[in-house]
Amino acid sequence: ETRLRHLRDKLENALLTIEDTYLNGDRERRLPHMTNISFRHAEAESLIMGFNKNIALSSGSACSSASLEPSYVLKALGLGDDLAHSSLRFGLGRSTTEEQIDFTIEEVTNTVKKMREMSPLWEMYKAGIDLSTVE
Repeated sequence: ETRLRHLRDKLENALLTIEDTYLNGDRERRLPHMTNISFRHAEAESLIMGFNKNIALSSGSACSSASLEPSYVLKALGLGDDLAHSSLRFGLGRSTTEEQIDFTIEEVTNTVKKMREMSPLWEMYKAGIDLSTVE
């Protein structure tokens, strides 16, 4: 449990350095082998398709991972559709290594950057445009 918590925290701390990235859920009261992070204006399904297939993650809740609907758990936590649709759930296991965490950090960081570079919403958001006024 301590090893998994260390690996999870390493993953979170690195990914949370990405601009406009948010940890979903309580930092203390949670499982040591799971984390859920939102990447504003980087749609989760697009991110998953851009990743190397050797990363254990999904969008949505564990109960509805086949659904494209945002996680009802994230919605219950108060996340709006934008952040809920940009959230990824990462799972770690007993065989997860430090090297795999490093690989995941690099892969996620690069893919989020690439997806945002292609996103007109990200450009408008960075320019200070209130996206709630955009039709």
